[in-house]
Amino acid sequence: MDKLKSALPVLDQLQRAGYEAYIVGGAVRNHLLELPISDVDITTSALPDEVEALFERTVPIGKEHGTVMVILNGTFEVTTFRIDGDYEDHRRPDSVIFVSDLKKDLLRRDFTVNAMALDHSMSVIDYTGGQNDLEQRLIRAVGDAERRFTEDALRMIRAARFQSVLDFTIESQTLEAMKTCAPLIEYVAVERIIVELQKLLNGLQPSRGMNTLTVSGIVNYLPYFRGWQEVLLLEAPMSLEVYIAFHIFKGLADMDGMRSLKLSNDSYRTIKQAVAILQQLEQQEEFTMERLVYHYPLATIEACQKLAGNQSDAKAYRQARRIHSRQDIAVNGHDVMTHLKREGGSWLKVMLAEMEDAIITGQLKNQPDAIMKWVDEHGEI
Repeated sequence: MDKLKSALPVLDQLQRAGYEAYIVGGAVRNHLLELPISDVDITTSALPDEVEALFERTVPIGKEHGTVMVILNGTFEVTTFRIDGDYEDHRRPDSVIFVSDLKKDLLRRDFTVNAMALDHSMSVIDYTGGQNDLEQRLIRAVGDAERRFTEDALRMIRAARFQSVLDFTIESQTLEAMKTCAPLIEYVAVERIIVELQKLLNGLQPSRGMNTLTVSGIVNYLPYFRGWQEVLLLEAPMSLEVYIAFHIFKGLADMDGMRSLKLSNDSYRTIKQAVAILQQLEQQEEFTMERLVYHYPLATIEACQKLAGNQSDAKAYRQARRIHSRQDIAVNGHDVMTHLKREGGSWLKVMLAEMEDAIITGQLKNQPDAIMKWVDEHGEI
């Protein structure tokens, strides 16, 4: 409620100037579901120029489509009532038409649960049955579902995302329209798809959302995923990176083609690390946890442990690390070469790696005398 109250001064200022103004979208949905609210969007009868004239601090973040960011006790996207023109690319309208009717604005939106508004007194304005669908825990397209998905194909993945995040069911006609319109996903930029998949997999019921993408056939039009032998339905929320890694580990996907997802280098690194962690957890060798907490991020290890059913306390192992990096070892490469009176070479790299492993597993004390004795015993490496 505090987030909603912070938007009231913006509504006040617009209304004092003679314009209509309402809170809309996800903030209304989450308010009615008593869920946390991150962003509050506002819709108004004021035109973008009129919004800018009313407030001292604004940013024209999407002025051509009617959106101006207003900075007043927070940041709020304020968008003029509008209806959309044609969608030639199945993603964004070629043009928008500003209107003076809130109902027309709400009827252009994606799903009924996102097509409600709140006035200044926090009364709900609902022309599409959104409140009833919230009670029934349904995701239903506004109006003709095929038309909504033909306009913006990303809405299909958003439907699966809301299903996961809210633990709702997708209404039957909406699901049938997703099956019909599934090929249109190829028009959507991979970056937008990835954002939705990340949110879906971090939802309450990721298996429900992924199952919908599978049964609707949408998964067959997603980059990289379309070549997967099978999509595993996993109950626990997880990152996209760990989800991909688990499929690679199971032999259902491979590393080839990952670049088509256009992920960050950090994401690719996490995928490779997660695959390695899952492989080591499966092998269940002695000192596995000591090695894992030394070489890999704790969050990735714990996520992989959930998938592998491993109950070890990774945090405790991490806190008990004997060293944090190779720089913590009591001797260095130069010390070893001097002690053995040998020139550097590939042997030194191998010896330092084995020394490091012996220390992190507790088989070698991190003390100069103990290490040099170990060096003497392994000097033939």
